[in-house]
Amino acid sequence: MDIESVSDFVKIALSWRNEGKSPTSFRGQKYSGWSMLPKLFRPDVRLYEHENYTVRDIVSIHPEEFSKDQTMFDRLVRMQHFDLPTRLLDVTINPLIALWFATEDFKKDRRLQDGLVYAYFVPESRKRYYDSDRVSCMSNLANLKIKDKSEVFEIISRDIGKDAFNKNKSVDQLLYHIKMEKSHFRDIINPYDLVHPIYVKPKMSNKRIIAQSGAFFLYGANGFKGTKPEEWIKREYVIIQAKHKKKIRKELESLGVHASSLFPEIDKTANFLIQKYQNDSAVTE
Repeated sequence: MDIESVSDFVKIALSWRNEGKSPTSFRGQKYSGWSMLPKLFRPDVRLYEHENYTVRDIVSIHPEEFSKDQTMFDRLVRMQHFDLPTRLLDVTINPLIALWFATEDFKKDRRLQDGLVYAYFVPESRKRYYDSDRVSCMSNLANLKIKDKSEVFEIISRDIGKDAFNKNKSVDQLLYHIKMEKSHFRDIINPYDLVHPIYVKPKMSNKRIIAQSGAFFLYGANGFKGTKPEEWIKREYVIIQAKHKKKIRKELESLGVHASSLFPEIDKTANFLIQKYQNDSAVTE
């Protein structure tokens, strides 16, 4: 279906069902050609091998910004907020917010590109809260050197069993970082808890997450297969053609979905107001 308006999109969004259930969350991308991966795992970003240094450097340079964060997941959320590529993928529980992101202009080869909105259906086995042990295990992979990360996933691929996996030195490094935030954590990691993405409900701890009704997919590794069909994260999607983006954005603005409402920081509000009144032909001196 050609989505020409917000009402067209709402009809589609209301029709999305999987086994009688509505979507768990949504994601809007201004370019339909992007893969469904966090920035950290995208080949053009080239930061995965230096992940442990980037997460330390940003905390080292701006310690006050991270002083209230209790876990590595908390820090990753804040880093995502400041546009540092992480192993998190932003999603929202509000389909209109996803539509707003999908209608942002994007040019490639001098041509405006289509956007896309995903709807995700997440089984209960792949849902977690911010304080989950599995979230701690996956988040703290960010603290490992590339040598240790590579060794962890190489061992998992050999399927040597939980006991043998947990005797490895690189896994012990991961346990060290987990225990820094959870001293009670037992010295046993389920290796398959590290590889498949999970849906995480975060703390509503900053204005942007609240404004965007935000949540996240947390990734351990890219490319692992083998989950059971009942644990698959299924999805639907709709393409938003470039020629309709401007009109849809205008309709969303009239419904209160715009840059100022989604990015409550004062600089974002200022930019929104400048563009609004510069482009409003009804404004007169």
